[in-house]
Amino acid sequence: MLRQKLAQLRQRLLAAIGLGILATAIILVADYLFNDDPAVRIPADRPATRLLAIPPLLEPTDEDGVARYHLDLHAASHNFLPDRATPTFAYNQTSILGPTLRLRQGDRIAIDVTNHLDEDTTTHWHGADLPAAADGGAHSLIHPGQTWTAEFDVIQEAATLWYHPHVKYHTAEQVYRGAAGLMIIDDDNPSARSLPSTYGVDDIPLILQDKDFTKTSELDFTLTNYGKGYYYPTLTANGTIDPYLSVPAGLVRLRLLNGSQARLYHFSLDAGKTMTKIASEGGYLNRPLELERLTLSPGDRAEIVVDLSDVDRLVLLDDSFGRVLELRADPTLVAVTTPLPDRLNDIERIDPSEVDRSREFVFDSVGKGWGINGKQMEMARIDDTIRFGDTERWTLQSVSGWHVFHVHQTQFQVLSRNGQPPEPADRGWEDTIFFKNRDKIEILARFDTYANPEIPYMLHCHILDHEDTGMMSQFEIVKDL
Repeated sequence: MLRQKLAQLRQRLLAAIGLGILATAIILVADYLFNDDPAVRIPADRPATRLLAIPPLLEPTDEDGVARYHLDLHAASHNFLPDRATPTFAYNQTSILGPTLRLRQGDRIAIDVTNHLDEDTTTHWHGADLPAAADGGAHSLIHPGQTWTAEFDVIQEAATLWYHPHVKYHTAEQVYRGAAGLMIIDDDNPSARSLPSTYGVDDIPLILQDKDFTKTSELDFTLTNYGKGYYYPTLTANGTIDPYLSVPAGLVRLRLLNGSQARLYHFSLDAGKTMTKIASEGGYLNRPLELERLTLSPGDRAEIVVDLSDVDRLVLLDDSFGRVLELRADPTLVAVTTPLPDRLNDIERIDPSEVDRSREFVFDSVGKGWGINGKQMEMARIDDTIRFGDTERWTLQSVSGWHVFHVHQTQFQVLSRNGQPPEPADRGWEDTIFFKNRDKIEILARFDTYANPEIPYMLHCHILDHEDTGMMSQFEIVKDL
């Protein structure tokens, strides 16, 4: 076993040296032999070396009042470092990831997705409340050379969502190779008008993924049935290693997405600074919330605001990787300096007395993989049937392993964690939640927007190792039970 670990460590060290981080590569030895996290740590006290890539905005065409977008998923190559082309997956003309779609509440949308890969794919709109036929789950396969169209009305409030493949057994690898992008919803919330909102200037998308590289600079993919999923040693932000960005000397908004296969991120700021969380996965919080630390599990999004009005630089940190992003204050850029609004939203808490039905979902190992309620995913089996219009209480329990529950179609509210009410940061709308080690979580959700007796939605673990080894089930929403 030790010989195998040393051989794997040697390969990772060679990759780290090849990526130009010899000074920190030695940390891999202790981390890999005595820890389960092989992260290559970037010191925060030296300048970052590469400009952060900003995913382009994808502009729609107007077709009789329908905003139509076109996404083409294809094999590409990306220079994680100059002059080293790494094979990747990407949408449109990008070299990794995809463009950002910016939608508005009330719009009618059509998104054409064409598959230029030599394997099946899907495109799922993670966090979106939309019809089952447009959800892009495992049943909506796009075969090579085919185009699939998602049509829906944008009925949600402002939020940061994302899109990615959702192919049974192959979600983890396609996302890892770069098939992912952001989808931002805007609305007319007057409280948000004073927030930083210039995309790529003071409103920054940040898609975080950990990677590993072979000695020939190819992405080294691994799927494991390990309880935490598989962690890779190199951090990328929008496909950039060790990034910096010049931003206005004022308030800056970061739209954070954990697009990793399994890794959790634990964020903080340097120089004793605090961040302000303004939105969870499903939209704005009721009030801005000042935090010293923020944890994001796979699939999670959060919007935070940081303040550079009194510093020349500010560093976003992660417990494992050290520096995530260096922000450099540029006084020539127009800055937002007005205080954040006292109130951003008015979330109606779901009353437990409203519950029509309760269900339990137990997450545990099954055979050589993972399952829910003792079963592994079967495409032909509907595991739960929900009556349209009902409000349900779901109890989520981990028997073994770390898990990130994600449900399609709806946003939920956390009622309790291990019998205690949720922390203030967890009182917004959510579509994923992390739990482990016999945790028991209660959530409340309404199913009152769409019904379809023929196409199911998914619920699953968003640690993609677990999803791809069976930890997924299906539910349908019907008008009559």
